[in-house]
Amino acid sequence: MLLINGSNREKNNYKILKELKQENDTLISLSHKKINYCLGCNSCKKKLENYCIQEDDMKDIYMKLKENDKIIISSPLYMSHITGLLKNMIDRCYPFYHHNYFQGKTVYLILTGQGSKEDNEEEIEAIKNYFKGISEWLYFEFKFLDYFSTREKDNIECDNSYEKRIKNIKEQIDER
Repeated sequence: MLLINGSNREKNNYKILKELKQENDTLISLSHKKINYCLGCNSCKKKLENYCIQEDDMKDIYMKLKENDKIIISSPLYMSHITGLLKNMIDRCYPFYHHNYFQGKTVYLILTGQGSKEDNEEEIEAIKNYFKGISEWLYFEFKFLDYFSTREKDNIECDNSYEKRIKNIKEQIDER
């Protein structure tokens, strides 16, 4: 399983992913990776053996994405959406569109934010719809797992149901 931390920090999202990570899983923090922006050059259509003409850390991420059938992504809400780091990585998955490399995979999403789930309901729905759209385009199954509120304490553990929710997420992932 591949776990991707879309946060600029290794706090709440990273903590959740570490709790879900098993011995043979890979956890990637995008903040530690050099990922250039997509150039829109379409070279990935012609030169798929290299995925992209750019020389950056996406080459390693491509291999991990291709090797794993279960991908868990976690992101905080920034400006009412996923982080720019994560959006940039998703944009760079354009080579997978041309060659159906996501087909048969399941992408799980976990979100965090300072407000309550109710306060962020519109943003959560918009992000879920964004991933549903991408799933139709890249042919993967999408599953939204949960939203955690930091309740302005910058600490997800203040949610007294945290351990129960982590257990529930593990069960949802293991079902597939």
